Amino acid sequence: MEVVASGFARALRDQAVVDAQLPAGTQRVKADGVRGWVYPVRSRLGDEFRLFLWFDGSAYQVKVLEPSTEPERPHACHLFPGGRICLGEEAGGGAPTLEMAYARSVVWANGYSIYRREGEFPF
Repeated sequence: MEVVASGFARALRDQAVVDAQLPAGTQRVKADGVRGWVYPVRSRLGDEFRLFLWFDGSAYQVKVLEPSTEPERPHACHLFPGGRICLGEEAGGGAPTLEMAYARSVVWANGYSIYRREGEFPF
């Protein structure tokens, strides 16, 4: 019962964060049995991204839905195979909080825009 209660509390807390901090166009979705949020990000260079954020049971993860991300050197641009963003040094490349996952995904989008133009991810 404790796990269900803590999962429910996390879901309520996460939805409050999404409502307060993520873009107005954010949508709650369920894809392949995973519940999360799809949200738009526009980089400083004007590139449009659609990202999917979810809690995997131990950390928050973000995957790039659009644009297609098939770089020759995925780790050079902080991507795992399949388009999941490496958000930090947490186990599995996730982030400990939803707020951090969202913030790092926006920073990543800006860095990826530069990577696409210059071939190097800024540090």
